[in-house]
Amino acid sequence: MSWLSVVSGADVDGDGVDDSVDDCLYAAGNSTVDRMGCPDRDGDGTSDFNDGWTSSNPNFGKDVAITQNYDFVSVDHSPDGKQIASTDENGYLRIWNATSGINTLSINAGGYLAGVSWSEDGRYIGLTKDDDTANVYYASNLTSVHGSINADVGGGDYTEDIDLSNDGEMAAIAIGRSGNGGTNGVIRMINMSDGSVIQNVNPGGEDRFQSVDFSPSGTHMLVGSSGDFYVVETSTWSTVRSDSSPNADVNAVSWSPDGKHMAICEGWDGGGSTVRLFAAGSWTQKWSKSMSTSCLSTDFSPDGKQVVFGMSWYQNDGAYSRIYDVATGNSVDNFAQARPGNCQSGNGNNCGQSNGLSWSPDGSRIAQAFGRNNEGFYIWFADLDPDNDGWNTSDQGDGRTDSFPDDGTQWNDTDNDGFGDNPLPASEGDACPNTYGTSTEDRFGCPDGDGDGYSNEGDSFPADPEQWADSDSDGRGDNYYYDVQQFTELHVNQRGDAFPTNPTQWNDTDGDGWGDNYDNASWTSIRPLDDPSTPDTDESWPGNYDSSATQVDKFPLFRYQWADSDGDWIGDEPNTPLSDGCPNTWGNSTEDRIGCEDTDGDGWSNPTPNWPAHPTGDADAFPGDPTQWRDSDGDGFGDNTSGNNPDECPGEYGTSSVDRVGCPDADGDGWSNAGDPFPTDGTQWEDRDGDNYGDNPLGNDPDAFPDDSSQWADTDGDGYGDRPIIPNGDFFPNDPTQWSDLDADGFGDNPDGNNGDQCPELYGQSTIPAARGCPDSDNDGVVDPFDAFPEDFYQQTDNDGDGWGDNQAVPNGDECPDEYGTSTNNSRQGCPDADNDSWADVDDAFPEDPLQWVDTDLDGWGDNYGWINTTIADEQDVGNLITIRDQWGDAFPLDPSQWSDTDGDGFGDNSTGRVPDAFPVRATQWADTDGDGYGDNQKLGSWQPDECNLKYGESYVDYFGCTDTDKDGVSDQTDPCPYDSSISAGLRGQVQCASFDDHDDDGIPNKYDADYVAGSEDGGLALDSQVIVLIGLLVFLLAVISVAMIAKQAGRRKAAYGRAEEMKVSAMFQEEDARRLEWIDYYVAQGDTAKAMELGWEPPAEIPQWQQHQMQQEQAQQEAVPTMFSLDDV
Repeated sequence: MSWLSVVSGADVDGDGVDDSVDDCLYAAGNSTVDRMGCPDRDGDGTSDFNDGWTSSNPNFGKDVAITQNYDFVSVDHSPDGKQIASTDENGYLRIWNATSGINTLSINAGGYLAGVSWSEDGRYIGLTKDDDTANVYYASNLTSVHGSINADVGGGDYTEDIDLSNDGEMAAIAIGRSGNGGTNGVIRMINMSDGSVIQNVNPGGEDRFQSVDFSPSGTHMLVGSSGDFYVVETSTWSTVRSDSSPNADVNAVSWSPDGKHMAICEGWDGGGSTVRLFAAGSWTQKWSKSMSTSCLSTDFSPDGKQVVFGMSWYQNDGAYSRIYDVATGNSVDNFAQARPGNCQSGNGNNCGQSNGLSWSPDGSRIAQAFGRNNEGFYIWFADLDPDNDGWNTSDQGDGRTDSFPDDGTQWNDTDNDGFGDNPLPASEGDACPNTYGTSTEDRFGCPDGDGDGYSNEGDSFPADPEQWADSDSDGRGDNYYYDVQQFTELHVNQRGDAFPTNPTQWNDTDGDGWGDNYDNASWTSIRPLDDPSTPDTDESWPGNYDSSATQVDKFPLFRYQWADSDGDWIGDEPNTPLSDGCPNTWGNSTEDRIGCEDTDGDGWSNPTPNWPAHPTGDADAFPGDPTQWRDSDGDGFGDNTSGNNPDECPGEYGTSSVDRVGCPDADGDGWSNAGDPFPTDGTQWEDRDGDNYGDNPLGNDPDAFPDDSSQWADTDGDGYGDRPIIPNGDFFPNDPTQWSDLDADGFGDNPDGNNGDQCPELYGQSTIPAARGCPDSDNDGVVDPFDAFPEDFYQQTDNDGDGWGDNQAVPNGDECPDEYGTSTNNSRQGCPDADNDSWADVDDAFPEDPLQWVDTDLDGWGDNYGWINTTIADEQDVGNLITIRDQWGDAFPLDPSQWSDTDGDGFGDNSTGRVPDAFPVRATQWADTDGDGYGDNQKLGSWQPDECNLKYGESYVDYFGCTDTDKDGVSDQTDPCPYDSSISAGLRGQVQCASFDDHDDDGIPNKYDADYVAGSEDGGLALDSQVIVLIGLLVFLLAVISVAMIAKQAGRRKAAYGRAEEMKVSAMFQEEDARRLEWIDYYVAQGDTAKAMELGWEPPAEIPQWQQHQMQQEQAQQEAVPTMFSLDDV
């Protein structure tokens, strides 16, 4: 069973209009004029929204009042508008005549009845009850269709609103918790054909739902909950929109007839409530209104142009129903029951509340269910002829309907163009009553092809919506349009006529009211042209030459200028960013004023009586000098620092000319005050060293040392200043022969001067002429110049000059005072030491070797042992390197039999010495017990460790130093053929070894058998003739066998031999691979091919047929050879 009309994916509402162009996606319709696919009740092509029948000023008044002493809860009109269904708190479902208000049918359904809904096909009326049930009745007789329908979803729940789908196939029931506890509510979807539950929908996981309304298309439904509303798609039950704008419970919702809008009616939020209008599809809020009390009910007018909200009982909005224009949100009308005390007296006021509202399909009536006070059922009726022209807003049985319900001068509109047939002076009388038209300017209701409001007949430009008149007949419409260019504010994309009464002008690019066209032909060569090198920009000036042009703008791109009286291309208009300062005199100045005479061409105008030179005015202070124009201080020097004679103090009057130009010079010496250290002394102006004494030797107080800030006077004239300071001070200012005293001992440093210091750098008080001013540092009675050891009290002389004193009885004494020497060790100082190792030659065991001096073990090698590691090529392991020691001294200073340890392993290299190193260049090996050339050290990482270190052996492939009888490199314990050097790989018993003589059958060939004696096998007896014959026969048979098998075995022997040789060369590097191959052979022989393949074995390829034949022939030939026999059997 289908719950919706079958539609294509591109036509949601099933009206045959594709969604991409359908203006009303959620309501089926056939409008084509103003909107596509929207409801069009009268079928004239214009949608109901724009061809409405609801009065824009309905002025609703109470027409029917059925008062009771109990609350009415909900109301809904029948689809034809002739009947109204209502529910109340006493359990009654009633049907009323919509015109007379007579109750035509009723039943008591029991309990409290909540929501009511009349299906759009007119067949059913659905309602909800307070006992967690719903019911659907036949509208014709109010008999139950399916009986009570269960709406219970758990404990503490409550049924609220109900809505029947437009096709009558579904019912949606809003269920919520009755309090803070209980089961969460749902929207329960009921199958109208059998009353079964289709789906329980809970968008947002809400705990309660108060309201529900299907879209006109039935494809969606609008659901209100606590603080949220949702839009749910009814084929998949998915939520397409959730919105948390509401501030409280959403008590009622409504979807407009054209599906374009949604009304949201909110409850009390603590300070009032809000009613909102949303746009469907974009789901955005269009407007909202704040109310003083809860909103309880809402409905749209049948044409979707207005919406009504029913309010509760509190304060300003209490007992009111308020109507708003959907498009603008403006208030259209409102009506209210009695409002005692204006509903202001708090909770005790006597105002009632509008529990339910339903707008009639013809728009003339609103049914109301009212409660609390003034309880009852009411019908409010709009004024059918608000304009009092005798034509009603809806057909009242006379076949007449006012097309203009609010205009008393019009009622008919034959061509349906919105303009009445009555001619002027009636309101907007249609000048073409039988022809559809939209013109409004020159006449009403006539065809207007370009839609500019002017009829085609009255439009000078009938195909141009921007133009309709041409007052100056220049071919350009009077309406002037343009775009304003950013930053420049120029008019671009100009259309129409900027000068509608001047046929010589039409464009005004700069917008100053003067036209772009010009009348002076000479301007053509002056006006800029477009630069072809910049195709993206247009540098040309706008306008065309026209000798008759008036209102000419000489500057079409500068909105503040248009005239130029003196022809200097500077505009006459004053007080603009570019105004001619001398509008009647040609000029080229551009700086202080524009367009005035400028003789030197620097941009600054020549001074005139009314425009004086700077600084009095702004004219050029130097009209004949193009590099200067301003003189701020009026001293005759220009302010431009890069010009001629620039003023370096442009803000101060000055006459300086030497260090700076134009600066103050108080003493008139040509030096500026700021640059003159002596600004009030005209004889001095420089002080290079800054000591406040002038450098001019002819001036006042001259500086004798102009470049030395610490000196300025020289009394004795020796070139050193009188101040006794270093470096240029005179410590003897009155003695021209002395000036310096570095050691400050009072004796001058000049040895040739008066009282010259013989030790100028050492303080001393000696007055002896030869040692004047010298010290005696060690106080030994000998002044330092004569003391060989001035710091040593015990020494004064050094006859041999070796730095050791001649006095031997005290420290630092010379053991060889008459012989130069440098020795210091062994308590022998100052004696000869030829090798400079600090050991005197008489004590040095190696007097010519600076690295050695003692030989404890007397082996001729010094005890001072050392080495440097060096790397050399490894001759035993070609391609690799080894590290050895480059030594000096004795590696074993206490062992006279050893002195060298090349590999540094602690064992001496001397093979005849004590504990010699069997491997002098292998640090990991030193002993070889069995003498086979492989070391005994078997630790990991050692060089070629001997695996059989107690038995001589030559193996090197699988093990080092084990027995290898056949010398193929593989030890006998691993070699499958230990006496056959051609075979070294495989498993014993699985390979064919070479045959050999074995006299005692012990498996050892005679040549290797220790108990074999040559000639013993025949007992020493001579061969008889029979044996000779047999031997000859045997030789012949062996020859035949050799010939038969030589081809078969030659390649095999050659390959085996090659492999053996290769293994010998690379055995050291292939040990692990050899073992792997041995295991492969073993597993293949055992038939365990899986393990062999794990080690890399690959099964042989299938043997070709020809090769199989060849192998069979070889086998047959081999079997034909006689069996070998032993000579012992002869």
